[in-house]
Amino acid sequence: MKKLTVGIIGCGRIGSLLEEDPLRGKPCTHAGGFSSIPSVKLTAGCDIDPSRLKQFGKRWGVDRLYTDHREMLKRENLDIVCIAAWTHLHGRMVLDAARSGVKGIYCEKPLTADLAEARKLVKVCEQKKIPLIVNHERRWEFYYQKARDIIRAGKIGDVRTIIGNALSWKPPKLPLKLHGGGTLFHDGTHLTDLLLFFGGPIDWVSGHEVRPYGKKYIEETVCAMIRFKSGALGFIEGGGARNYFNFELDIQGSKGRILIGNDGRKLYTTRKSSRFTGFQELKQTAFPKPKRLQSPFTSGASEMVRCIRTGQNSISSGRDGLKALEVIFSIYKSAQLNGKRIKMR
Repeated sequence: MKKLTVGIIGCGRIGSLLEEDPLRGKPCTHAGGFSSIPSVKLTAGCDIDPSRLKQFGKRWGVDRLYTDHREMLKRENLDIVCIAAWTHLHGRMVLDAARSGVKGIYCEKPLTADLAEARKLVKVCEQKKIPLIVNHERRWEFYYQKARDIIRAGKIGDVRTIIGNALSWKPPKLPLKLHGGGTLFHDGTHLTDLLLFFGGPIDWVSGHEVRPYGKKYIEETVCAMIRFKSGALGFIEGGGARNYFNFELDIQGSKGRILIGNDGRKLYTTRKSSRFTGFQELKQTAFPKPKRLQSPFTSGASEMVRCIRTGQNSISSGRDGLKALEVIFSIYKSAQLNGKRIKMR
């Protein structure tokens, strides 16, 4: 079967450069992910930085290099376009790719920095029957998929609460219009996506924020109470001006608990208490392990191929990415209204 051709727009950290990080599992970039599967060929790259573009070409053996994505789309007969540029440019690039006749679009998260634009590009791709995949890569990670399997199998009972955090350092004074938001927006998009992945549709959110530089600049901290349509409750925090980075979810059910994040994963189920007569307590049990771990960047690239060739939907579609974005912007809106509950669609 003929290989699908791939072009990458944005040859920076997540596009290519993180492959040089000796501590990360490989592949850990879009270029690495698409290069790791035999059914595609990485044929073109685009970046506004000529030196970075040259480094990309040398690293991946690509000689079709461009500083303008529109020129790349015009000259190259691409099947797949992967967009790893700045968030505020995603919308324009997705629409340009869709209109150029590509078969699939793989977009870095967050989907866009503007909610109306995000809805437009999702609609355009659906109308043109072009699979749009958003890189919420934890949806392809074995342990996150296994955690959802455990929940769906009822092993921790009914989900009662989900607590999540994406904590990091205090941000500089950055304009909101250009950057879209702070930690809740950029790293927290994974968090809001996983709330939907594990907890299902959300009924309402109530937010609180700390913006030391004013409303025209990104937040230092945003947190929110969440009510799921299932009746479960949630609490999330993004930012927090910490002196460390932490990403974690605590999923508590009526009969058990899952802790999962960048530091690992733990599973607890109920047992008869050895300390208190008539009580049940949580005891840690082994979390399932895979026979072989595969990078989520490889899995995501493989799913892009599968969606093109079968017409099936992705487990991280443009519409899924849009829902995560709607949660974030609803939290921001609520925080601006002193915590007023905002109903989700």
